Amino acid sequence: MYIRTARPTDVPALTALVNEHARRGDLLPRTAESIHASLAQWLVGIDVEGDLVACVALFVYSSALAEVRSLAVADKVKGMGYGRTIVKALVEQARLRNIPTLFALTRAVPFFQKAGFAVTNMNRFPEKVWRDCATCPLIHACDETAVVLHLGPIPATIPIPIPMKAAQRKQSEIIPKPIKREKGVLQMKQQQVNKVVLAYSGGLDTSVIVPWLRENYGCEVICFCADLGQGDFELEGLREKAIASGASKVYIEDLRHEFAKDFLFPMLQSGAVYERQYLLGTSIARPLIAKWQVAIAEAEGADAVAHGATGKGNDQVRFELTYKALNPTLKVIAPWREWDIRSREDALAYAKKFNVPVVHTEKSIYSRDANLWHISHEGGILENPANEPEESMYQFTTAPENAPDESEVVKIDFEKGVPVAVNDVQMPPAELIATLNEIGAKHGVGRVDLVENRLVGMKSHGVYETPGGTLLYAAHRELESLCLDRDTVHYKEQMSVRYAELVYFGKWYHTLREAMQVFIEHTQETVTGWAKLKLYKGNVMTIGRSSPHSLYREDFATFGQEDVYDQSDAVGFITLFGLQMKVKAMMDVSDGGKSRYASPDYSKFKRD
Repeated sequence: MYIRTARPTDVPALTALVNEHARRGDLLPRTAESIHASLAQWLVGIDVEGDLVACVALFVYSSALAEVRSLAVADKVKGMGYGRTIVKALVEQARLRNIPTLFALTRAVPFFQKAGFAVTNMNRFPEKVWRDCATCPLIHACDETAVVLHLGPIPATIPIPIPMKAAQRKQSEIIPKPIKREKGVLQMKQQQVNKVVLAYSGGLDTSVIVPWLRENYGCEVICFCADLGQGDFELEGLREKAIASGASKVYIEDLRHEFAKDFLFPMLQSGAVYERQYLLGTSIARPLIAKWQVAIAEAEGADAVAHGATGKGNDQVRFELTYKALNPTLKVIAPWREWDIRSREDALAYAKKFNVPVVHTEKSIYSRDANLWHISHEGGILENPANEPEESMYQFTTAPENAPDESEVVKIDFEKGVPVAVNDVQMPPAELIATLNEIGAKHGVGRVDLVENRLVGMKSHGVYETPGGTLLYAAHRELESLCLDRDTVHYKEQMSVRYAELVYFGKWYHTLREAMQVFIEHTQETVTGWAKLKLYKGNVMTIGRSSPHSLYREDFATFGQEDVYDQSDAVGFITLFGLQMKVKAMMDVSDGGKSRYASPDYSKFKRD
């Protein structure tokens, strides 16, 4: 890459590069006019094809202070070191101009730390705060960190101010920390971490997180993988891969039974369904994974936990709320909110740099999450909710039109609201769900195409396959219709909406959810019996239900019997039940008025 000062002919390409990153939320937007007026401040990088692929600006506040701003690198050269190269050139330019101090406001703190910058307090730069930050619309929600580079001599240790948000800038808390030098580069971290337990899946992202944690936090990394029924393929070679990536130890725990018994079945008893369709397969799994992370951290004496959830989705909240509920003293590291890896290509380049073993597989256009309960699909053509999902996308279920031409009947037995047998064969929880998955999937049952409201505020479009869960919810609902009275059923239906929100929002360990569970368990005391379902080409039809605690009695329900219910009693009941409506109407018609529902006087209409 050839680096030079920007020229007038660079303005269109320079503006496009900066504003593409601004559109992603990485930079502040710049107009062509403002760039043209400040060309002398800009350095640009030109590749061998003559394209402008990198840029950065040096904004000078005084002879003693300058800001590094608008650093951008084109996607086609990400991971090739162009960002580091152009920042190094800018630092040399500042050094030649005898500017002793450089600073930047950034979300890519590790990137700048590798270039020798140190985390500091934004209040050290009042020139920036009063010039730009005071008018910024995000001043009270700033998520940028100040970093500084001293080009003059640096003492062995100096007090390092903690990073502060805009809303905290009136404070001036100082924490002294030593500065470590390695090969002439200044390296520091905001948090001191000795040992971290990482939620590890073996995919590209979490594989890269292992060396990233070691490089940026200098800590020991223990990997934890939960077997929740995602399949042997995803677990194959996982331990060896984690160790090769730099992990000191790997835990792989078979949690399928605990997942089914202590998480899925209590949720089934509640009847929780998020936004009328989603059976919460991903949401309900995260608290269990996080619970085991905390347990392993405590057993290993770790002082931190980490996850690979992005900063845009729901999972980051689900993991971290569980950490807070179970052990709030643990530090939480979320690399996606810190690092400068922004693409699969970036991750592959990082993996290559640290010799992380990455199995070459064709990248799916879909983002998926699978476990014993379901599989979800997002991304690809699903980003447009008007598109019909491709049949090749589905992993569990047969297309309804390709399902067997003969229907199948499945019988599910329950004891106190907990499923215990399929077709009169008793099974442990995980095996029971797996059996129903196989039966339901064969008949195309359990497909849901949903536009849902994420916790973070945006909408997302996903497709879910939950064949066994769909059958269990249908059977459980039918058995409750026999065993619970009207008021309990109706109140429980209202509660299930709130319960689903708590699960979706990651509040499994919230006291409200736990209190709800006590009530729900009480309602299930009589929910014992069986329900039969007929499956045919994606449809689930109830064909029978029975319970020794059934509240349905044929002799009570018949209109011919008078022993239990005298039909003449209805007169008084209806009078009292409708008394409010009657009083309102009587008030309307008093003094010659009319009820608002009075029939119109057709005699006043003219005839043609």
